[in-house]
Amino acid sequence: MTAILAVLDAGASLPSERALHAALVAGAGDGRARASVHLQPGAALGIIGGPPAPAGEHCSGFAFDDDYVALVDGTFYYLDDLGRALGRRISKPTTIGQLLLETFRTFGPGCVDHLEGDFAFLVWNRHTREVFCARDFTGRRALFLAEWAGGLVVATSLDSIATLPGFNPGINVGAVGADAAGLFFALDDETCMHGVRSLRSGHTCTWMPGEQIQSVRTWFPTPGNGDDLSFGDAALVLRDLIAGAAVERMDRVDPTTVWMSGGRDSTAVFAAAKYATSAQEDSRSLLPISRSHPLGDSGREDEAIQAICDFWSVAPNWVDAQAVPLFDGLRNRDRWSAESFAQPFEGLACALAKASRSLGASVALDGYGGDFLFQVSRVYLADMVSQGRIGRALGEWRGMDGGKEGLQGFFRYGIQPLMPSWAKRAPTGRLLRGPMERSTPPWINTSFEREHSLADRFPALGPDAQSGRTAVDREAQFYLTNQFFARINARMFGFAKEQGVELRSPLLDARVVRFALSRPREERNNRGDNKRLLRASMKGLLPPSVLAPRRGKAGTLTSYFAKHMRSEGLRRLSQILPARELATLGVVDSRKLATAIEQYRSLGSRYPHVEPLFCTLQAETWLRARGAAAIESGPTRKWVGSA
Repeated sequence: MTAILAVLDAGASLPSERALHAALVAGAGDGRARASVHLQPGAALGIIGGPPAPAGEHCSGFAFDDDYVALVDGTFYYLDDLGRALGRRISKPTTIGQLLLETFRTFGPGCVDHLEGDFAFLVWNRHTREVFCARDFTGRRALFLAEWAGGLVVATSLDSIATLPGFNPGINVGAVGADAAGLFFALDDETCMHGVRSLRSGHTCTWMPGEQIQSVRTWFPTPGNGDDLSFGDAALVLRDLIAGAAVERMDRVDPTTVWMSGGRDSTAVFAAAKYATSAQEDSRSLLPISRSHPLGDSGREDEAIQAICDFWSVAPNWVDAQAVPLFDGLRNRDRWSAESFAQPFEGLACALAKASRSLGASVALDGYGGDFLFQVSRVYLADMVSQGRIGRALGEWRGMDGGKEGLQGFFRYGIQPLMPSWAKRAPTGRLLRGPMERSTPPWINTSFEREHSLADRFPALGPDAQSGRTAVDREAQFYLTNQFFARINARMFGFAKEQGVELRSPLLDARVVRFALSRPREERNNRGDNKRLLRASMKGLLPPSVLAPRRGKAGTLTSYFAKHMRSEGLRRLSQILPARELATLGVVDSRKLATAIEQYRSLGSRYPHVEPLFCTLQAETWLRARGAAAIESGPTRKWVGSA
């Protein structure tokens, strides 16, 4: 793991070189890694981990000159394009830190318009003492900010911040409570650590002594040029874009793995990369790694995966999902960076990363982003209704619904998104829940819910709050900019990186994103037929059986999650009662939680709040590992929405 840490103008709290190094080690989790440190009056900056610079004296993510110090955790792509913008050819010995420094010197804060990649960085002006930070739109690398002791702390890990002498980290009760309730979209830039915020993905920020942090959104998902192409021509363009994005992200020397399911997205990444490397006579190795699930399991796609491997004459590499525990991550909850929110499938991500390393790979590609770009939910019916095409919208709804939700479902997707906020408020004062909105589980104290405005957060951060001409546009904006997805992205990256693998997502290449957003809705969802353009782009590169339309979503981890929750999950839930840490913080009602656990034990999959039970278990376990009752949580900050 690479860790960045900068403490600036913090007076007597400025760490020594030894303390700075200890905090960097805490963030990286590896005391043997190479570190580069810069100290001068009022400033302590450092980076640990990552490849060394060619000369060997510094980390490649560290660079400085007479005016600036630059620290970067990331990978830049399309260096030929960057070189043209800089007016020179980028040679191999140039490190990522040197590239960042040169790009910043050339373009200033506008450097983010020329950098394509997965990154989080800071540049510090040694004379004016101004700090400039940035994070790319995918959110793969985290970056945290804290105003402390009159100065500023910038870090890629909460553990680095917590280790600083005198910082005394406290619990952010509102954020931890939202995590415990399973309200995934309720947090914007808040973290579980009091006084520490995340730099939002697709944002930059500046800071100077005596001033507050100023954060600015710099990335906006905008359509490119592609709306005038026929369906067939657009499919060919998309094929080439995905192929280029995948090849750009492959390891230059060692094998690259693809974490491949039997669905649409990761298979497109694998097939496009194989197509491109074959056409270019590129000898680099691309190896599929897939989960194997037993017959009858909702996650089973073994036959489709085998068909793809046979098509390309490669051997599949399997990870036995049955052998991977769901709760393995509970043993590592003593770190701040574990956070009160636990990604349910951490174990599977780690298993795929370990399998990648066993094959000699340090880079893995996934299909993340395909759902955002190439399909759309039933909310497109609202656009049809707004255009006066109510009869056609009803016809499409009946074709997709099959009588399951009826007119109530049509109202939720086709009418409710068009209603003004005042009309969505029920007599009880609560807003009608949107299609993606989660309800607060019954064991969360209503007083806590009111104090932290939990019911108001999704309307302020969800699809209806996004800019966009249509409901389809607003949904795409939500998926590409809501900070929950950046949080998940950073966690998945961290799981893989702990095993020595860098996880990359070709479908979230900015060029692919712009093109996908330019295409009409019917190519994403036509009466429930999803991802039509993506499938067409892979014609001839994947077996027809894999590209054929499907009824419903395949390859889900529903069975895997349910199996583990019904066994070990119930046992662990019973053990945490009365959930003393969450109860002490006023988050949960212990008796209602005990009732909920018994209802789940009785009803099984019919119980409607299983996932929040998992989240409550994880949050309580994390708090116990922190010794939370002894930690001063600081004054409560009322949630006021995103800035």
